[in-house]
Amino acid sequence: MAEILPGLRAGSFDCVRIDPTDYDLWLDKRLSRGTAADKTWLASQPVFPAITLCEFIGAALLRKQGKAPDDRRAKATGFAFVSQGPDGIRAALDILMRSQDGGHIVTQGESGPLFKHLKGIYLDDGAFAGFRRILRDYFLEIWPLAPGDDLLGQAVTERRLHSLTSASKETGIGPAVLDDFLTEAGAFAPGDARADARKTFDAKAWQHILDEIPTLVGPISLRQAIGATLAELNGLKADGVLVPRTNVATIKSPWRIADGQALLEELEAYAQPVASEELGWETIQLVHKRLDLPVGEIIAAIRTGSLRLGQRPDVFGYHGLVVEITEVAAFKAKAAPQRKPSTNQGEMTAATYARSAGIRGEGQFLVLIEGGHTPAILVVNSTTRRRGWRMSRDDIAAFEASYTTPTLLSAETGAHRNTIRAVLQSEGGQPFRPNGLDVGPIYLRNAVEPVVALLKSQGEK
Repeated sequence: MAEILPGLRAGSFDCVRIDPTDYDLWLDKRLSRGTAADKTWLASQPVFPAITLCEFIGAALLRKQGKAPDDRRAKATGFAFVSQGPDGIRAALDILMRSQDGGHIVTQGESGPLFKHLKGIYLDDGAFAGFRRILRDYFLEIWPLAPGDDLLGQAVTERRLHSLTSASKETGIGPAVLDDFLTEAGAFAPGDARADARKTFDAKAWQHILDEIPTLVGPISLRQAIGATLAELNGLKADGVLVPRTNVATIKSPWRIADGQALLEELEAYAQPVASEELGWETIQLVHKRLDLPVGEIIAAIRTGSLRLGQRPDVFGYHGLVVEITEVAAFKAKAAPQRKPSTNQGEMTAATYARSAGIRGEGQFLVLIEGGHTPAILVVNSTTRRRGWRMSRDDIAAFEASYTTPTLLSAETGAHRNTIRAVLQSEGGQPFRPNGLDVGPIYLRNAVEPVVALLKSQGEK
C-alpha cells in the first residue's frame, strides 16, 4: 500500500464508472457470501470452472456475431446462458453450431478455444467434470462420430449419428445414391438441402438400409437368378407381382434377389411337370400377350387353384413355368361376365380385395375372415359351384376402419410403401397376429395412427 498510496491519493487509479453486469453481481455475491447467495444453477458448480465456461462460451458467441470478444463482455454474454444450466448451455451451443443450411457444423468452429482448454490443461481437472459431461452429451447428439473418436478426452463407444459423408465412407456407396435411398425411406425430408457432411440421420434406425443397399441387384442379375426374360420381369413388375425395393429412377440396382426367389419357389410349389414336347402350353407372359389377360390375374388364378401351372423340366426358372392356353381362355371367358356385375354391386372376391390391399397370400386373408375378425359373405359360384368369400362395400369399409396395410397407407398418405415399411419398423409397429397366426402385412388401425400422422406430416414438409 505504501508504494501505491500516492497514486491512490492523486486519483491515478480512478476509472470511468460503469454499470455492473449480471455476471459482475453474481461473482461478487458468490465470492463474498458463497453458494448460499447464488440463486442460479451455478450454485452447484465450482467458481473457477463456471467463470471459465462463461468466458469461453461468451467469447465464441461474440465471434459468431462478428464482435470483439473482450473479457467483460465475453463473461457477461456467456453468463446469460451458462447460469441457466444444461438447457442454457445447449441453447448457446445451438447458436454456435448451427449452419446456414439448417445442419450442424461438424467442426469445432468458434468453440475451438474451449475444446483446446478442456482437452488440454483442464483435461484431468475434476472440477470441470459436470460441464464436460454436458458438452459431450450435446456433441454426441449432433456430430456423426465413430467408435474410437476422441471427444473431450474420452473415446466414443458407439455411433449414434451418420452423415451422408460418413455413411458413404463406411459402406463404399456414393452419397448421391445413399441420399436417394434414405430420402425415399423417410430418413430425410424431400428437398433437404443440407451439405453431405451435415446431412445426418440416426445410425441405428437406418442401419438396415445401409446393410441392404449393397445386396440389391439390377434387372439382369435378378433375371438370371429367377430365369426370366426382360419382358417377363417387366410383366411381373407392371402388375405388382414383383415390387422393386426402390422406385427411384436413378438407382440402377433396385431389386432384391430374395423377393424373386420367394416368388419362384411359391409358383414352383404349384407346378406339375409338363413334357417339353407337349403342345398347347405357353409361358405366362406369352399367354398374357395372346389373350390380353394381366399377368397378375393369371398368377392370382394359379394361387387360388383356378388355373393349373406346368413346368418344363428342361427350362430353368420362371421362363419354364407354363399354363395351358385353352384353359386360360376358358377362365377368361368365365371371369369376364362376372367382373362387371360385381363392380356394379360394389362387391368383389375376398382374394381380389386382398391383392388390392397388398396382401399376397389369399390363405392369410381367409384366416382373418374365417376367424371372425372381419366381415365377408360366403357364396356359391353359380358357374363353378365352388364356395368362396366375397366382400361388399360395407365389408371393405369395416375392414379398413379396423385394419390397414402398407399399400392402403400408401394410398392414404402418398408415401411410398418402402417408406411406410421403414417408418413402421422404426416406430415399433407390429403386424396383427390373431392367436399367433400370420395373416400378412395387416396392422390394427388404432395402433398405427401415430405412424399415419408422422407420414402425413412428412408429406406436408
